[in-house]
Amino acid sequence: MAIVMVITGTGFKVEDQLKSKQMNIPISIKLAIRNVFRNKIRTLITLAAIAFGSVSIIIAGGFFEDTFLQMREAVIHSHLGHVQIYAKGYIDHGASAPFDYLIEDTEEIIRQISAIEHVTLVTPRIAFSGMISTGDNTVSVFCEGVNPEGELLLNKIENIKDAETGLAIQEGDNLAKKDQFEVILGRGLAKNLGAKPGDSLVLLTNTVGGSLNAFDMNVKGIFFTAAKEFDDRALRLPIEMAQNLIRTEGVQTLVVLLDRTENTEKARDEVLKIIQKGKLPLELKIWKQLADFYNKTVQLYGKQFFILKLIIMVIVVLSIFNTINMAIWERTREIGTIMAMGYKKNDVLRLFLAEGFILGVLGGAAGIALGVILAKIISFFGIPMPPPPGATVGWTALIRIVPDLLISSMFISVAASLISSFYPAYKASNLNITDALRHY
Repeated sequence: MAIVMVITGTGFKVEDQLKSKQMNIPISIKLAIRNVFRNKIRTLITLAAIAFGSVSIIIAGGFFEDTFLQMREAVIHSHLGHVQIYAKGYIDHGASAPFDYLIEDTEEIIRQISAIEHVTLVTPRIAFSGMISTGDNTVSVFCEGVNPEGELLLNKIENIKDAETGLAIQEGDNLAKKDQFEVILGRGLAKNLGAKPGDSLVLLTNTVGGSLNAFDMNVKGIFFTAAKEFDDRALRLPIEMAQNLIRTEGVQTLVVLLDRTENTEKARDEVLKIIQKGKLPLELKIWKQLADFYNKTVQLYGKQFFILKLIIMVIVVLSIFNTINMAIWERTREIGTIMAMGYKKNDVLRLFLAEGFILGVLGGAAGIALGVILAKIISFFGIPMPPPPGATVGWTALIRIVPDLLISSMFISVAASLISSFYPAYKASNLNITDALRHY
């Protein structure tokens, strides 16, 4: 009778335990579910701490993911494309001798690459340095001969809110197919020259043969991209005019655009198969190999996010540890009673580990639900962001809901809960029965 009174007074019933044994239901799970909610206030505080950790991971991780995505797409659609193809040797030696590595007979190469799955565009470019003069000012510039129609398609961004193009026209108009003696200037370059749309200027450069050549050009527009350094010294002109200016029919680069960035590696492998099969004197790089600033930014933010996860895990561990430890102190007589009834140390250990596990699952699930709701609310309004270092264009940040982050937040919640529960559970399982029964 005394045993029955002690057990029922602490919230257990002997018949429930016997029934659990008869039905082969692990006692740890059934009793753990009941025990978790015996002190509702403490449990809610613990669940709130776990949920807060999950929400923090989802919101911070979603913000970083959106930042990476926006940077990635801006770089791809303003400069790099997904894959760049060069004449063999250009990657190692093109910087010192750019005209020694030109791709000839590009039409057949473009036709073969355009037939690859996921490829939406292959557009040629040729780059060279020159001098530009408005009469009063003369500066050195980076010149890029482009296919106007191809660049319009390349610059278009379709999967980012409030970001429609990787290269935007601030004043005037963009290049068009029919243009001949027309150029567009980067915003910083135009400001340095004091040039505006409609102005005339002289573009001087070396030809492939080493002689000098110059064209009178008209400023059709002023553009800007996400890269301030590029805007400060770049101009673009139709590729036919660039070839006439430097006296060549070749191009330096074929820029490949895909339907989705995630298909980059697959498309690269297909291009390599074409190069190897046709024994073409070509080589290539994908955007990741060219986007140095992006790669370093991802590494920096990745380390910061890792530290954030560690901090959240410590908070969760301390919260669960405190909850389980207090529960053991309050339920010492109860532990002694069930051990006196025949339950082994492992049963007690499983009981408290199960309580920690249940807290982790409930807190993680609540955090995921709240995190997703908050992410959608924040994304609806957006977060206006200033331009990052080295850029002139801000953006509207969103909180992206990434499945990997949801899984990660749940894993951290459960893992932290189990880790923090282990010592108190081990301590409880090793209590002396006699001392436990005497505890007040």
